[in-house]
Amino acid sequence: MSKVITFSREFPKYHPKAGQPTYFVEQIYNSLLSKNNLMDYSSGVKKHTIRKGNRWKVGDKFSPRVWSGKPYKSKQFILCEDIEIKKIYQIRIWRESLLIWRFYINGEIISDPKITELAKNDGLSRRDLLDWFNVPVEKNFEGQIICWSDAYLFI
Repeated sequence: MSKVITFSREFPKYHPKAGQPTYFVEQIYNSLLSKNNLMDYSSGVKKHTIRKGNRWKVGDKFSPRVWSGKPYKSKQFILCEDIEIKKIYQIRIWRESLLIWRFYINGEIISDPKITELAKNDGLSRRDLLDWFNVPVEKNFEGQIICWSDAYLFI
């Protein structure tokens, strides 16, 4: 049985772009249909998602969904058939100060341009990624990068 991953259609309340569209649904479709070259890629191609915790492994399947209205207060729509996870990376985001962020993937620190690549492949700009994971100073976000494309190898 597949686990559910719900994607936001709008930026969350705490984000500077609150209420604006994320285009995650379109970007997910772009990543899944890219072999057929039928889609308009102007919205980007989302190749992975970042999730808190450590509950996923390669070979798991997930059911991609979106909320029909307000998150957690409306029904979910299934976007497509279950998707198999091809690759998992451990991620830790450490906010050292107001202006200094540290990103670790599989225990290795990364910096630009890899942070920008991480953001792009998550369907965001670098700035939007930092605002999405608005970690308090001297705190961590720890989770996983869940990839559904064989072609996507981060490090």
